[in-house]
Amino acid sequence: MKCDHHGCGRQVTYHKLDDHKSACPLAPCRCPVPGCGFEGPPPALPLHLSAIHSMPVHAVQYGKVLQLEVPVSEPRRLLFAEEDGRAFLVVGGSLGLGVPIALSARAGASPPPHYMAKVWANGPPAVANDRTDAVRAEIHVTSSKEPGTVAVEELTFLTVPHKLLAGAGPSRTVSLHVRIDKVTS
Repeated sequence: MKCDHHGCGRQVTYHKLDDHKSACPLAPCRCPVPGCGFEGPPPALPLHLSAIHSMPVHAVQYGKVLQLEVPVSEPRRLLFAEEDGRAFLVVGGSLGLGVPIALSARAGASPPPHYMAKVWANGPPAVANDRTDAVRAEIHVTSSKEPGTVAVEELTFLTVPHKLLAGAGPSRTVSLHVRIDKVTS
């Protein structure tokens, strides 16, 4: 039997088809934007998010640091790993204490691969001594096939204090650094 996931086409014996389809890296995932009905293979998600929802998409390589200047007013970013087609969603918001940042993976396969992320934010250099304050977190990246299936309580947040933001008013930004590592079992 042939896998019917878009772009796969792998031939699998009939009795193993269900196992393959649940583990297929091209199994469809859904758009994380509320109210959007898009469903497709993970490699199609970046184009959909950038074209339809104007979400910035950044290529990420496992084990390498990606630096982003993320506006507090629009803290969503999609990180796309070309190595294996995985999509990672960076989301944030604004609270009285600071700007919480979370990272999750959109995974088509089941069970999804496991990832760890090192995330940190640097503040602007102090005028007096040219030193920079920073906050860091090591995050076990939560994976899901569908938006809304991961409870907020399951996510790990990096909260960036206001003093580490650059700029003023609605143009404030977070200098965010992300390194994603694929965890081997």
